Amino acid sequence: MSGGAVRPSRPTERDIGVAGALSIGIGGIVGGGIFATLGLAGSQARGATFLSFIVGGVVALLTAYSYVRLSLTYPGEGGTVTFLNRAFGGGRFAGGLNTLLVLSYVIIMALYASAFASYASGLLPVAARNIGLPLLAPAIIALLALVNFVGPQLVERSEGLFNAGKLAILLVFVVAGLASPTLTLERLGPADWVSPVQVVGSGMLVFLSYEGFELIANASDRIRTPARTLPLAYYGSVLAAMVLYVLISIVAIGHLSFDALAAARDRSIAAAAETFLGPFGAVLLSIGAVLATASAINADFFGAAKLPVILAGDQQMPKRYARAIWGRHPAALLLIAVLAILVIRYVDLHAISAAASAGFLMVFSMVNVANATLARQTGSQRWLSILAAVACFGALSVMVAQIAFQPEHRHALWLIFGVAVLPFVYELLYRLIAARARAEHGADS
Repeated sequence: MSGGAVRPSRPTERDIGVAGALSIGIGGIVGGGIFATLGLAGSQARGATFLSFIVGGVVALLTAYSYVRLSLTYPGEGGTVTFLNRAFGGGRFAGGLNTLLVLSYVIIMALYASAFASYASGLLPVAARNIGLPLLAPAIIALLALVNFVGPQLVERSEGLFNAGKLAILLVFVVAGLASPTLTLERLGPADWVSPVQVVGSGMLVFLSYEGFELIANASDRIRTPARTLPLAYYGSVLAAMVLYVLISIVAIGHLSFDALAAARDRSIAAAAETFLGPFGAVLLSIGAVLATASAINADFFGAAKLPVILAGDQQMPKRYARAIWGRHPAALLLIAVLAILVIRYVDLHAISAAASAGFLMVFSMVNVANATLARQTGSQRWLSILAAVACFGALSVMVAQIAFQPEHRHALWLIFGVAVLPFVYELLYRLIAARARAEHGADS
């Protein structure tokens, strides 16, 4: 969409109602994030972990307002890319933001793959766990890249089954955990809370657990009665996730001491389930985590691999990503997979989580700015989008400041800096190289 232009519209069947739209939102949000980040949040926020998830949810709700208004005005599979191009044109700034979105998806997929490996290794025989753990994360990325290339229709059809399975298992965890006589609420009291700044910092560390509501925008042109359905889908999915996350954190901390939670950080939900459901509970929640993380990687692969194709059409990425083989785009899939595997190989879990949350906070901040810019066209309350943008930027600043005061995690700041800067450097270099190539081609002709 160079210069913010719009692609010719094509007739689209509006085949998604309220239930389907909510399913997209809840399925996108409640995925690998809670399994990957609960231990991280608990080790930092302690008894106030549930407050961290509420803080993250409030920021997501504020941003959802901008997505509702923008999706109603500019429906289509371009989603966030379309919104940013509309507000900022198709130049370097919008291109850098869109590349940042791609990179954020890459990092969050790496986080989900790491969580998948942690939980899946617990299902292996003891002798095979140390061997399998480092192989499982890159293996699931490679496998799902192949699945997305060979059978993308299978990806779409399987998501409903994956969503039902992971939600059912999480509900078993919540209901059984709350009903268990071993549940104690003492650790959730104010005596074990951390400072408000630490709560906000922890909330932003787990903010990525809410990013999935953005996927609704990609299906906005298929929504029936969008003026009614889109607000219900965006706000309803975020609120449902908030309630579920709060209950999960209450059950986990109500059954695990803070030391035990920190020790089981990579598979904290399974460790908590084992305390009141026994070994069966650990296996059940590990299966749920495997389903959830694989589903999340699947869905993000399906969505993220479309972005380089769209951006290539907008001249914000090289045209090679738009080249199709058998109706697929292998260069885009390969780019996403290779980058995700590199992140898994060289970055630790805390830094991955911080960088993923930072990336989405930056993108969502600018989506809020975009809606404020386009408020007249979208019929929005400009002040509300400005408030949401300030909340995103402020929360990001608190998270960065908190990490800066944690020597053991300070290296994550370099990754966050890279996530913030590299997409714009890439976009600048790409456009300079493309302009030179066009000039040389013109001179030759």
